[in-house]
Amino acid sequence: MNSILEKYWRILLFIPIAFLVISFGILLNNYLAKGSFIDRDIELTGGNMITLELKGDVDLAEIQAALPYSRIHLTTGITKSLLIETPSDIDAKKVLDDLSAIGVEGETSVRTVGPVLGEIFWKQAQIAIVIAFILITIVVFILFRAPVPCSIVVFSLITDIVVTVAVMDLIGIKLSLATLAALLMLIGYSIDTDILLTTELLKSRGREIPESVRTAMKTGLTMSFTTIGALVALYIAGTFILEQIAMVLMTGIIVDIFVTWFTNAGILRLWLLRKI
Repeated sequence: MNSILEKYWRILLFIPIAFLVISFGILLNNYLAKGSFIDRDIELTGGNMITLELKGDVDLAEIQAALPYSRIHLTTGITKSLLIETPSDIDAKKVLDDLSAIGVEGETSVRTVGPVLGEIFWKQAQIAIVIAFILITIVVFILFRAPVPCSIVVFSLITDIVVTVAVMDLIGIKLSLATLAALLMLIGYSIDTDILLTTELLKSRGREIPESVRTAMKTGLTMSFTTIGALVALYIAGTFILEQIAMVLMTGIIVDIFVTWFTNAGILRLWLLRKI
């Protein structure tokens, strides 16, 4: 693995950049077609979330046919539950009556978010993401005090988020307060690996660059794979919300592995070699 990276690192640095371009294309197409880069959950648009605890197996196709106005998820963690999302103009009682008509019943809970409140949540979420980017950028520039390494770290962070959001769209994960929290956590995690790599390389000299990359990669990949292991356990045993958080974080960490050790490492090496 190390020999391949060492031999082809100039080529490999372009792979995450290609994924970034493709991801931008996906999100731009969504914006032009739907008016938003990614579909938002009811928490950010308004609607009803009905949770029905199941005691046996159900036919999802039959339930979807009975509730054509809804979006349905089945969680299979410690307890099996049916999650039903409906627009705000659909009454929860109608949903439960339609389910009862096909013999699907159980303990239920209903959560409603009004359209106005959903829009407020969405605006606040956007502000939180912008503030997070600004603060992290300031910290990175204070830490390294060199425009090129700082710019590379910020670029890597943007790539992680954009590619992850595009993958979320492709696999059908909507933007919600939970997935936004996962993206904010991903911002922090991405910065950790990029700072680890950048700090290690800035301490190296020209002849020590390959060894510095290997040292940083050994630590960074250990961090990444142990985190993915914990997230797999969370995904298997968690509720629907925890499943979504785990999926977003796993996707982002996998993307970050390629961005950090291909693109970030490659561009830093080019910059350091030109300084020798």
